[in-house]
Amino acid sequence: MKIALTGHSNGLGQALFEFLSQKYEVIGFSRSNGYDIKNPVDREKIIKESKDCDIFINLVHNYYHQTDLLLELHKSWKGLQKYIINIGTSAIDDEKFGLSDYQMLEYKVQKTTIVNMITTLKRSFQYPILKLYVISEINFDTDISNLNSIIENECKLSKT
Repeated sequence: MKIALTGHSNGLGQALFEFLSQKYEVIGFSRSNGYDIKNPVDREKIIKESKDCDIFINLVHNYYHQTDLLLELHKSWKGLQKYIINIGTSAIDDEKFGLSDYQMLEYKVQKTTIVNMITTLKRSFQYPILKLYVISEINFDTDISNLNSIIENECKLSKT
């Protein structure tokens, strides 16, 4: 199984990359190695270099570009039995989150947008299969365990 991951060189992404690399072939995309999801050319490179992957973990948040990457990757993988795991936040369900801080309010709306995109794509297309993993508070051990469980138990790849 081959996995692609955005944000692999910092924080949760780095910890997840290190953990998954012990079991799977993992390729990482971050600004540190020349991939910025804000840049449409870089997103195109990420998609091209992920074409042989079975699973794509869409971790990095950068304005609405996490949603841009999801849509562009989904188009590229249309009809293929592959998985895209998107990282969301429980903040979108918190009515008080971001009310007095424009930056946090913007973050909440951006993360709401990716959830809406996932919902719409799931209604319209069977493949690739979309998953949403929601983080409430970052706890690397819990998040890595939960994401690994999704990969091992929910991402069933057919041997064709």
